[in-house]
This record gives sequence, structure tokens and C-alpha cells, in this order.
Amino acid sequence: MFRLRLYFRYSVWDVFPALCGVSILALFLWTFLWFDRLPWWVLVPAFCAVALSYCWNLQCISHNFIHNPFFRSKWLNRAFSVLESLVIGVPQVLYHHYHMNHHQGDNDAKDTQGNTKDWSSIYRHSRDDNPEPFWRYVFLSFFRVEVMPVLRVTARQRQLPQLALESLALGGFWVLMAWVNWRYLVFFYLPSYYLGWTLSYAEGYLEHYGCQPGNQYANSVSSYNRLYNLLWFNNGYHQEHHFDPKTHWTHMAQLHQRIEPELLANHTRTLRGPHLTALLEDWLMQKPDSAATSNPDSAQRPAA
Repeated sequence: MFRLRLYFRYSVWDVFPALCGVSILALFLWTFLWFDRLPWWVLVPAFCAVALSYCWNLQCISHNFIHNPFFRSKWLNRAFSVLESLVIGVPQVLYHHYHMNHHQGDNDAKDTQGNTKDWSSIYRHSRDDNPEPFWRYVFLSFFRVEVMPVLRVTARQRQLPQLALESLALGGFWVLMAWVNWRYLVFFYLPSYYLGWTLSYAEGYLEHYGCQPGNQYANSVSSYNRLYNLLWFNNGYHQEHHFDPKTHWTHMAQLHQRIEPELLANHTRTLRGPHLTALLEDWLMQKPDSAATSNPDSAQRPAA
């Protein structure tokens, strides 16, 4: 344990998301190298696992790495950023600045000019002042990423060399796939890539749907489901995360306890299950005979 502290900047627990990032790359390489030899009943769950890995990575591993880089060494952080670029399919440094813009705007509603500070706000491309319809946001957001503003921020932060390194590594990864097995690239990698990003956009939408833009205690949705937070590195504490993005993922429960009175006073939206179940939970709450309506205040309490 002491030796791990020599490498990890904030917590030795970061060894787990770091190893998960490496494991995702191993999963990619395994499906790539064995694609032509695996039976369909193995390829199908492998495809689902790869697609889910994008969402899990973007919401948990890459996400936590953005706010609290895992390693003390800047060279290890740069190397892990390259690895993350391979497994999310986008240069990590660009995703870093795109996500930090999300926190600058906190999913804000449109201003008087019809604009939002947050490039990924669920209000940004709506045709009125309401959130954009779920399915349109989910399937179109991937193609709407505003690349030039992100590049300008990257240049201002003097991170173009890191961007070049990550872009070359990712481009080389794609060329290798196309050269060795183009069928894998076309029929496995690209569909799982797009599906994985749409899942992440779906989760991002539901992390802010039904909230109060501009309210620092109610602009996000939280879930205190124990299994979800165990597997998602406490990403369920999403309102807490938006209140203080620098809080390490291992300290989210303590942050929740500190601001819980304000969360209750501002009627922060909470879920019983993962964020991706939010629409299902809304539907169940609307059913008059649903058990979900029998104790509505229970959703406000984290699991013990």
C-alpha cells in the first residue's frame, strides 16, 4: 500500500479505475485479434461489453481522471491520457476540455440570445425553452460536438503537443485495424463505438433531466443506489459532483452528508436506480398502483 502511494496523487483507490482503463484496452485487443475465430454467441456479448465500456469509461474512468489525475508523475498521466484516447475513441485532452465546459455551464438553460454556456446542455438544441427530446439528443449529439472551440481552449492551455501525440496514437490504432482486419473495423468497432457514445449521451441527459438550471443544489440528478455507485465509482452522487467537481470520488458520501440539508431544501431530484433507469422510474411513478409512489421520500435517502 505504501508503494502505491508513491505513484497515486490523491488516493491509492485510484488503482482500480486505472486498472479498469487498462482492462478495457485489453478487451478491445482481444476482440480485434480473435474477431474471425470467435463464434457469434461470444461476439454478441463481447460487442455489448465493448459498447458499454465507452459509457462506463466516459462517465467514470475518464471522467474521474479529468478532475483528479490519478498519478503523481506528469509522464504517467500523459501516458494514461494516451491510453484513454484509444479506448474512448477521442483524444482525451479534447474530451477533458469539452467536459470542463460542461461544468462551467452546469447544463444551463438558454439565455436571452438563445445560447448556452454548456456545449452539451440538454437545452442547447431544443426548439423552445424546454429540454431537447431525449432520443434526438441521444442520437444526434455525437455529430454536434463543436470541435473548433475545444481546439482553441486546448491551444490556450498549451496542450497541442499532447493533442498531437494522442491523435497520432488513435489514428495509428484505426489504421492498424483497417489494415489487419477491415471487417472488424466496419462491423464491430464502428457500431460499438457509436452505440457506446450514444449510451453515454443518454446517461448525461438523464443526469440533468428534470432539474433546475442555475440552482447549484438542484441542477443535477443523484442516485444513492449502493451497487450502482460501487460499479460506477460513485458517479451516482452527481449533484454532489456538480456542487464541488474537485471532490475525489471516494469522498462523495461525506460531501453528501455535508450539503444534504440544502439538497432537501431545494428538492434535488434523486433516483432509486442508475441514471439510465430515470425514464423508467418516471413512468412507474405515474402509475397509480406503483409501489414507487408508496414512499416517495425514500428516494431522498442514500442507502445505508
